[in-house]
Amino acid sequence: MEKHFVFYTLCYTILFHLLPYNEATPWARRQCEQVAKGYDCSDMNLQVIPNEIPNSVQILTFSFNYLPALYNFTFQRLTSLNYLDLTRCGITFMYEDIFKYQPDLVTLILIGNPLVFIAERAFSGPLALKYLSLAQSKIQSLSDIPSDNLAYLEVLDIGGSEIRSLDGLSSFHCQNLHSLQLDMNSIDQIKEDDLAPLRNVHGMSISLKGNDLVNTEPGAFKSLNLSSLDLSGCFGKMNFSSLLKGLEGLKTNRLNLGLYETDPNVYIPSAALQSLCKIFVTDLDFQLQHFSDLNNFPFDCLKWIKKLDFTRAHLDSLQFTMTGPSTLSHLVLDENRFKDVCNINTRNFSLLTHLSVSGNSKQLNFSSKCLENLGILEELDLSLSLVNPRGPCCNDQLFGLSELKLLNLSYGSQMFWSPQPFSATPQLEHLDFSHSYYTLNDSSPFSNLQNLITLNLSWSNTSLTNVHIFKGLKNLQLLNLKGNTIQGGVLTQMQLFQYVPLLETLILSSCKITAFEENLFKGLMHLRQVDLSENKLVKLSTSGFYSLHFLQLNYASNAIVTVDVGSVMDLGNNSTVDLSYNPLVCNCSNFEFINWVIKNKIKVKHLMETTCNGTGTRIIDAKLQCELPVGVLAFIIILVAILITLAIFCLVRRIRKYSRYSQL
Repeated sequence: MEKHFVFYTLCYTILFHLLPYNEATPWARRQCEQVAKGYDCSDMNLQVIPNEIPNSVQILTFSFNYLPALYNFTFQRLTSLNYLDLTRCGITFMYEDIFKYQPDLVTLILIGNPLVFIAERAFSGPLALKYLSLAQSKIQSLSDIPSDNLAYLEVLDIGGSEIRSLDGLSSFHCQNLHSLQLDMNSIDQIKEDDLAPLRNVHGMSISLKGNDLVNTEPGAFKSLNLSSLDLSGCFGKMNFSSLLKGLEGLKTNRLNLGLYETDPNVYIPSAALQSLCKIFVTDLDFQLQHFSDLNNFPFDCLKWIKKLDFTRAHLDSLQFTMTGPSTLSHLVLDENRFKDVCNINTRNFSLLTHLSVSGNSKQLNFSSKCLENLGILEELDLSLSLVNPRGPCCNDQLFGLSELKLLNLSYGSQMFWSPQPFSATPQLEHLDFSHSYYTLNDSSPFSNLQNLITLNLSWSNTSLTNVHIFKGLKNLQLLNLKGNTIQGGVLTQMQLFQYVPLLETLILSSCKITAFEENLFKGLMHLRQVDLSENKLVKLSTSGFYSLHFLQLNYASNAIVTVDVGSVMDLGNNSTVDLSYNPLVCNCSNFEFINWVIKNKIKVKHLMETTCNGTGTRIIDAKLQCELPVGVLAFIIILVAILITLAIFCLVRRIRKYSRYSQL
């Protein structure tokens, strides 16, 4: 008997430890999460496909599980799969006909699997597999990837692997290939023959970024017609001019020749750039590069150039040698060290529509008429550069920019505005002056900007006591006044918003508002979003708005303790209110509001952060005893009924008693 007991105890122990990992016992683990048209079973320590996954599933995310080998029966019953993610499942062996029963499979993700063996027919079955990712899979050669069943492949990602050369590229069917990602491998040389299979392919994107190239055969990329070519971070071991010689004859929309912050500095003389004259490129990126004498580069030869990106290229001037106008339309000069906007020689960039000098490392002076040649400029970004206009701002500085539609002067220096400071740019649609301080010389500085759609004056010392400040902005849709302190805390200027009848979004957060006039927003019939967060409001008020049918109200981080349920009862189905991070009390004084929230969760934003003051409990989880239990209530009703009946009985009896005496 004792032996049987030990035996049963041992069996029970084994079963106890094995059952949680048994696929047939779903109660021992968490369930896969259902998503649109599929299931997410990621990171569940699974070794097989759970039975709970229906045969008709189309999308299956099975990443971070354990499938050391894939067989032809692994996914046999999932015949409708079109998306399969097997990221980091420890796959080392891929045998034949794995996807034999998945003819509709389009996307296959195998990122981060230490693949040792891939059978010749591993990818047979899908009729048109279009996306295959083998990134970080330790594949050492393109020849290790069987390509016979990848005729319709559009994206091949093998980034972060251990590929040493482009040998084997010829075995792929490249006619349908749109994107070839070979970044962060160990490719050290590129020969002309390596790229021969791509000669007749048009519009492909190739990424070789992060490969330590040592040698590129001259003309290796000639006759290639690409959508983009990324060679950023490939210059640690090879001469820059040698790489450009390898690119001669290339035609591409975008060419990235930038660096990463961890790359060693590369100093490029103008002579090394001569090969650019033999490259047909429209978008050229030189981020983080160093140029010895860029101003001597014959920019004229870049006849097809449309966009030039010199972000953090250590430039303090830009004086290209040019004999005629350029075709350049976009110029990015962010995070450089210009002293003045005039250091950018723009006289030959008459077709420029976008200019960005954001994040300049030193204060950027803005002298008069520096940009007068840019007659069709549409966007000018001088943000984060402590832009400092020389003299009153901003008509002299913006002279000639009559077509400008976007102007960003945020994070600038203290400015003195001239009367109607933006009269030189009457077509402005977007103006950002956040985190900049100004002195007015006119009560209505925007009166000529009738096309303005968005105005950002956040943290800009804007005084809202000037009721005419928004005069002329009849088409304004978004107004950001965040961080501008309301004197006295009470916003009462009824006329303040009379000039912006089409306003849809109003931001008044962090303005130290304690209260506002009840009908302050009544005239804003198109208002859709109001942000009053991070103020000192103690009351949630909605009666002052024109309509509550499509209104998004943000009262987060105020001082609201109780909420009158009548203020939210009329919120439409498309309206929301945010009361997160308020010191709401969870007692019977807030019972009606809490009950409303429970019934209208869809109307309350950030519900998880809408909590009871002091406890951190979500208000929808608060347990309140503000109503009598049904049994007690029924007892009281019955008791009252009995008492009333007794009273009536006694009264009737008394009346009858005295009626006898009256008859005598």
